[in-house]
Amino acid sequence: MSTEPTLDDLEQALMDRARRLADEYLARAESTRERMLRDENEHLRVREEREVFAAELEAERLYRSKVQATEMELRSELDRRRWDMVQQLKKSMSQRLDDITAHADYADLLQQFLGAAAKALRDEDGLVAQLCERDHARFASEWPTWVESAAPGRSIELSAEHGNFSGGLLLRNCDDTVRVDHSFEGRMERLEDQINLVLTAELFPILIAKPGVSADE
Repeated sequence: MSTEPTLDDLEQALMDRARRLADEYLARAESTRERMLRDENEHLRVREEREVFAAELEAERLYRSKVQATEMELRSELDRRRWDMVQQLKKSMSQRLDDITAHADYADLLQQFLGAAAKALRDEDGLVAQLCERDHARFASEWPTWVESAAPGRSIELSAEHGNFSGGLLLRNCDDTVRVDHSFEGRMERLEDQINLVLTAELFPILIAKPGVSADE
């Protein structure tokens, strides 16, 4: 079980610290006020009461300033921790994608990518596909069958040059001016904002504002 503090724990620590600061400043102000009442005459008492009042206002200002600074520091630390957790999960996702390549249905997934990319480049002739080195060694012999099944009637050559990615495929026209990147890395990059949002929502659902509700409420 994780020993990382929760958001509630940090908020409670902030409130406890704020109460201690308030108690300290109020006690200090009260002690000053009583000492002045004992030691000074009526004229000085009125004057010192005003000074105490000003001191209390200053103490309140300092207290609020310190609480705000502490809250900002905690929020910054929470943001950093949240970001670190999201990045750790994204690394786990990359490892999970590597696991997918070992499954029997991975070949079907590649054929789906091939069909979708060919459809996106339906106006292009002489298409060239790239696989990563591992997939090229595994599936090169099956390529003509894949093309016939996933993109019937299209001419799609499998390049002998391996793609610099861990899985999936890349399809381009012959002069490489138009391409569809269905590699794992390419798809992850395109979906990065959505992935970050989903991971944040799963990790920290309380931070995701409901429709019509401010995130600060």
